[in-house]
Amino acid sequence: MTSRGDVTLLHKVLAALPVLVISAFVLSIAAQAFSETRRFSDIVAMARIADDKAGLAPDLLAKTVSQLQPVIAGKICRADIVKAGLRLVLADLDANIEDAATETTAARLGFAETYIRHALSCFPANGDVWLRLAMVRSLRNASPLETAVLMNFSQLYGPADANLIRGRFVMWQQFPRGALPQAEAARDADIAVVCGKEGEILRWTLRDVCQQEQPGEINRNKPKQ
Repeated sequence: MTSRGDVTLLHKVLAALPVLVISAFVLSIAAQAFSETRRFSDIVAMARIADDKAGLAPDLLAKTVSQLQPVIAGKICRADIVKAGLRLVLADLDANIEDAATETTAARLGFAETYIRHALSCFPANGDVWLRLAMVRSLRNASPLETAVLMNFSQLYGPADANLIRGRFVMWQQFPRGALPQAEAARDADIAVVCGKEGEILRWTLRDVCQQEQPGEINRNKPKQ
């Protein structure tokens, strides 16, 4: 027969078991976070330097970017690590972009796309990552339809972000109106923000946008027959 003491002990063990499981889980997460922090601390530090005006020397930048492969291979989705790597990848492209037909540039663009797609798998609702993918894909001769789809997602997930809107206009200005018909609604939405009441700051750098003919103006101003 089971004594009352044994039953009490069993109850205590069963009551403590969930706490032990949760504690072990928390400790494993903390250990993993510490390991990732130590492993990728150089990447985060280098990204901060790359953001400075002086930036990183091109050779050091390229060397640091080459260390990003484990982030992809390990499916690391820590926001600080992934975003730091993204800044380094984009800085490397800015510093070394040449004719996309050259093998070196093609390799850089290929890795940049691979890294951005990893970032997108981590943050699928991040409009900036969609924009970066659109930029890289356009350099790799993406079809107008593909570019339009990527730009639509960028506008969907960042409709009023000033920095994102500026970035999207870098793309919009590369394509004349009508070149991306599937993205006209997204383009018009960005124009509406820039030219609206809340777009005063944006108009400091995008002043020409509102001087151009707005969609529908011709039809509105055309005399009725």
